[in-house]
Amino acid sequence: MRLLWFVSEASHIEALETVLQEANLAGEQRLLRSPGDLLVPATCDCIELHLDTVDEELLSARAELVKTDYLFVREERPKLALFDMDSTLIQQEVIDQLATAFGLGEQVSAITERAMRGELDFIESFTERLGLLRGLAESKLDAVYQNLTLMPGADILTANLSSAGVRLGIVSGGFSYFADQIGDRLGMDFVLSNTLECQHGEVTGRVVPPIIDGSMKLQTLESEARVLGITLGETMAVGDGANDIPMLTASGIGVAHHAKPKVRDEANHCLNYHDLSALSYLVKF
Repeated sequence: MRLLWFVSEASHIEALETVLQEANLAGEQRLLRSPGDLLVPATCDCIELHLDTVDEELLSARAELVKTDYLFVREERPKLALFDMDSTLIQQEVIDQLATAFGLGEQVSAITERAMRGELDFIESFTERLGLLRGLAESKLDAVYQNLTLMPGADILTANLSSAGVRLGIVSGGFSYFADQIGDRLGMDFVLSNTLECQHGEVTGRVVPPIIDGSMKLQTLESEARVLGITLGETMAVGDGANDIPMLTASGIGVAHHAKPKVRDEANHCLNYHDLSALSYLVKF
């Protein structure tokens, strides 16, 4: 197993040393990996150790105390990485931005928040929110796209993964008009998202099947792995919402990124403090 402990200040190193002392692992060899080790530098350092086992409750407690993150992963390097888009690769929820442009921002964002926290069925809430957008002018879509901002570290991470030969994909419960463009910006190999149907210059508000929900995200992870001839242990998935849980729990490295509480509780890894570039240390150049 590999322990990747992310470091951006001295207290992070001190916390790791405390963990190793308490776990009787102080003699284990440490490898300091710096941003310069990567094709595109990350925003933090990483201390890597190879360990048979470690007390993850102890790791988690010490990491939380000093506000840093770690990954305790198998030796396999990821060969496939799937990403949610909204609030994962970008800082916004697109459907909320569309609603704001239509004067319904607060009404729709409240539904979105509950859906992402797992309090509402995703398909039902998606259908309801999309229906509220009926009549939105198609001409407003580009302005919404232009205001979308990448999540910190997203471009660094995807550049490093791609250069290491990892196949990259977006599987988004958002809309293809935006996901396709974000995919192009980040060099994704494929993008799967929902269709935002427009007719006569307006959003129709109708659902165009299939809806990309949690089960579709899991199916995509499994089918892509089969095509590549790899195990799920050689896959990685990153997301923040309840509809990401199926792919996060099935993948070898499922990372809840600055995620909702329910997602953090169920995912096998969390990134709560560092930006996405930290995940670049999962690959090697």
